[in-house]
Amino acid sequence: MKSDRPVVAIAIALVAIVLIGEAIVYTSGSQRYSASAEVSDGALEYSVSSKGTNVFTVVATDNGSFSAPESAYIYFDAGYAPNYADVQVAVGAKPLDQGYYVRQLQSTLGYRGFADFSVMGAAELAEAMAADVVAGGRPRALIAISGALPSTIYTGDAGDPIFEWIRSGGSLYWLGGLLGAKVSTPGGLEEPKAGDGYQRLFFGADCLNEGEADMALSAISSNGYRDALSLMNNRVRYAVDASRLPEGTKSLSVGYEEGGYSSITFVGFGEGMICVIGGDYSNYQRADLAQIVCSRICHESSIVAWIGGSVSRGSESGRAELDWGGGAASAYIYIGGYFPVYGRYFGFEQDQRD
Repeated sequence: MKSDRPVVAIAIALVAIVLIGEAIVYTSGSQRYSASAEVSDGALEYSVSSKGTNVFTVVATDNGSFSAPESAYIYFDAGYAPNYADVQVAVGAKPLDQGYYVRQLQSTLGYRGFADFSVMGAAELAEAMAADVVAGGRPRALIAISGALPSTIYTGDAGDPIFEWIRSGGSLYWLGGLLGAKVSTPGGLEEPKAGDGYQRLFFGADCLNEGEADMALSAISSNGYRDALSLMNNRVRYAVDASRLPEGTKSLSVGYEEGGYSSITFVGFGEGMICVIGGDYSNYQRADLAQIVCSRICHESSIVAWIGGSVSRGSESGRAELDWGGGAASAYIYIGGYFPVYGRYFGFEQDQRD
């Protein structure tokens, strides 16, 4: 009788190779890669190093008057009802549910240079937001992928803590459903106090995609960020149509567009902003979320330099003459193109640019 042991042994070896490869990618980045950037005499000077052969990208941005967040809260509370569509996966694959998404997001943010984040439940998040508003200072980000905000910070009333927090400078990164359509409680999902007017609380207008389009086939080329940040998610379900926002509202749409809806849209709100990433859970969506969080782009952003190159077992350096304007200047360097293995953000004060 023929034994299956050789086949099993080969399978185990292949799995081991895959796992070892993942370990190298996700745990050895700080030893394999590095980057630096500074501004001197009005020009950006950068250097990128790698122990292997990789492509790299340098994106210099003028963020206008916006102060980019240096730290983030990631909301996750298994005791509060989520509101998101089940994601279809292949037989035997790991379901991309909320908990798994959060764990993978932490890894993705970490090796792209954003390490100051905390996973918080509903009660803890409400306390942290209240403290932020009182303390002032450098604003934070909130990443919410639950499909419904918890009742501790949102009920559908204009005076809710979430609005005060954003207005004072917070940045809300939202995905997984229609923002504000449901309120999450331990007992289930509830309707917001504002009823059908929930969109106007966040955006001042009805502008969310309630089912008109799903897949976007047109890349947004007007501002260059789709290519500069290697954005991949082209889903626009739940997304924002910026043309419907009230006159004078500052916004930026990047990624892909269909029927007016963009896969990623940043909208100004007081001193802060709201960013909506379209679509249901996917790895492409998570990759794009990490890129925009780590690069710190916002509703006022514009590219002032975009440099691509390659590095092989050493370092590559360069210099780019820049016109920063009067806004907050920054640079984001990442290695790996559409599949980044390393990233780092650099913020520059006004006196560094002069």
